Amino acid sequence: MRDARTRYNIELVFEEIVGNIVRYGAPQGGELRVEVSIEIGVDDVVITVEDDGIAFDPCGRSEAVVLTTLAEAPDGGFGLTIVRHAVSSMRYERSGDQRNRLVVSLRSPTP
Repeated sequence: MRDARTRYNIELVFEEIVGNIVRYGAPQGGELRVEVSIEIGVDDVVITVEDDGIAFDPCGRSEAVVLTTLAEAPDGGFGLTIVRHAVSSMRYERSGDQRNRLVVSLRSPTP
């Protein structure tokens, strides 16, 4: 069984990635196909998400702006930063058949 923090990070990363694909991936609300696979290893968990939505490379996006006050904070826009801090690696590619493929790894803490 995974520790509580690892389980929380898996759920957080899954929800953030898939939620953004559903919200923003389909052009003008059209159809969208999303496939998710999760590989649970001894030391890590690998989540692979593929979709046929609009091309979007989250690895090429900059970090969210660091804020000095809560009043400066916009609604949203911090999901990628949260994902980056929860995963140990993140890799994106756009396939020849116009599909997005995002692979993230989360390491389990060593006992």
